[in-house]
Amino acid sequence: MSLCVSRLQSGGLIATYQCQSACPHCLYRGSPGREPIYMDQGGATTLFTKARDLGAAAMHIGGGEPLSDPLSLAGLLAAADEAGMPIEYVETSGAWFTDADEAVELLTELRAMGLARLLVSITPMHNGFIPLRKTLGTIEAAQAAGIVVFPWHEHFLEDLRAFDPETTHPLREYQERFGQDYPAQILRRIWIHLGGRAFDLFAPALGRRPVAAILAEASADCRAELTDVSHFHMDLYGDYIPGLCAGLAFRADDLGAPLDPERYPILTTLAETGIRGFYDYATALEDYTPRPGGYVNKCELCQDIRRHLSERGWFESTELSPAEFYAML
Repeated sequence: MSLCVSRLQSGGLIATYQCQSACPHCLYRGSPGREPIYMDQGGATTLFTKARDLGAAAMHIGGGEPLSDPLSLAGLLAAADEAGMPIEYVETSGAWFTDADEAVELLTELRAMGLARLLVSITPMHNGFIPLRKTLGTIEAAQAAGIVVFPWHEHFLEDLRAFDPETTHPLREYQERFGQDYPAQILRRIWIHLGGRAFDLFAPALGRRPVAAILAEASADCRAELTDVSHFHMDLYGDYIPGLCAGLAFRADDLGAPLDPERYPILTTLAETGIRGFYDYATALEDYTPRPGGYVNKCELCQDIRRHLSERGWFESTELSPAEFYAML
């Protein structure tokens, strides 16, 4: 049975992968080193329309940092309006904040263009790059502009306020203050999808196991993960990211129909035979050797196999996208 994503529920548009931060838990490995490319209005209209036609009732706009280019963000809000796609919220880290009056003026203009709700990221991981002063300034400016604030996650403010709000504080400072098991504490307090950089951050808390143990307990296929549309993403390159499998993609144009195995060999292999089939292929035909230190779970193993294929100049398909994701692993 071929892999097919025929209906969408709730998801988001990745406006850019560039970010002022390089948070150690970032699923999509956003950073200042990513290409400074932002989605254009026409491309956004096409993707919003496609998502609407497949049943998505609303979407959000994320990144990277969507507010790194306010003018382009305004274009995405216009595209959503043109496509008849309600925007649930726009994500921001607040890294762009410098002056309160300027922030209120900017957000007031964006509110008039359709920005009704702003998700403001509040975590110790973000505080490693963004002073608390900027986070709180963003929240206050949004409220003054008449925008609803969605603080994500507000309960971390108590931890952040233990440090100087004018400067950044890497996670090791939190470990020194709250205990070396602080990453494990974070996992008990919030849900974080393990992918991208998060494996390295949380591996000490979760442990890594040999590849044989990972394969032995793996499901027969990855179809459920690849067809999960409860929180899907489309990006500025016109790609659809299946499930939350960062670094894997197929063209959004191919949504709604079975994927061609010749065009998408990785995705169809994972859908049909899971990580075991993908591992067997990579070891037999692509000289893949697993890390002696093991893996947190099958998703980290999959990501490592894909990194290997990317380094070998994989050319069988365009599924390993964007290429920058792998260049930073």
